[in-house]
Amino acid sequence: MKNIFSYLLITLLLLTACGKQVPATKILAPLPAEGTCKIAILPFLNESNYLQGGDMVAKIFHSELAASGQFQLLQEGDVRNMYQQLLLYPNLLPNREQLKMIGGRLRSDLLVGGIVQKMYQRDSGNFVDTELTLILLLYHGKTGEILWITYHRRRGEEYQQFMHIGRLKTLTALARRMSQEIITDWINEGMLPCPE
Repeated sequence: MKNIFSYLLITLLLLTACGKQVPATKILAPLPAEGTCKIAILPFLNESNYLQGGDMVAKIFHSELAASGQFQLLQEGDVRNMYQQLLLYPNLLPNREQLKMIGGRLRSDLLVGGIVQKMYQRDSGNFVDTELTLILLLYHGKTGEILWITYHRRRGEEYQQFMHIGRLKTLTALARRMSQEIITDWINEGMLPCPE
């Protein structure tokens, strides 16, 4: 019995150690030399079947980035007003020229856009299954160039530690945890916080 338990424990450790690292960030160009202090969060696209999923994840990401205390975030209302002035639909990604206008008028160093690809929450008897897949696009505020692309996919059960402890049972909790992981990844990849 002890050998079987040891075998299962070793197998579990090997499987978790060999898993894919998420989030995955692809760096296409370096961050602006003048800094990454002022950031504007653009409306996220919602390709999932979850109603208002893009808005929900964008607001959560905005609040987690603000809670990190490391960056100056522009107000969501200012970004929405800019979309109205430029006659942009929030359910479409802006093109490079539009991004240059948004970044220039808001005087932001970086723009963050996102796409919610999959989002669901389902009650399956004893458990609540949650899953979220998103792509974040980090744009240069002055040129509109895509600098970084981050892909992140998680299920709430991946955070389960023992029995049901740690399992994320709501999409809000899952989006919050994933946002924290993305922000940590970006800082580790070289996004410098604002100087004090």
